[in-house]
Amino acid sequence: MPNNADFSGLEIQYIEIQPDGWVPLVIEYGIKNDAFPIYYWRVKGTKHTFTIPVSRLDFISSGNYGEHFKEALEGFREDYLNWSREGFITEWSREYRNQYAKYIII
Repeated sequence: MPNNADFSGLEIQYIEIQPDGWVPLVIEYGIKNDAFPIYYWRVKGTKHTFTIPVSRLDFISSGNYGEHFKEALEGFREDYLNWSREGFITEWSREYRNQYAKYIII
């Protein structure tokens, strides 16, 4: 169930990370101000967008956004591996496979 967001209009920032089980990555992220400010972030080269309220990310990361992105992607990789073992049987899991196959080490 990928969430693909439009990043146009966001002031994009970049950070390089390497979560366990991934190739080195660049994360692109920016703040979208809806009812309250939310960070939109994704692996550069993909469309799936992760979101987290700015206040929540600041609280849990103490400003170390790279560490949060790494932890989130390591958890996402576990889900991805489960979908892989199942054979990517749903359309949405195949969409994730198409977006992340070159980034996740199996």
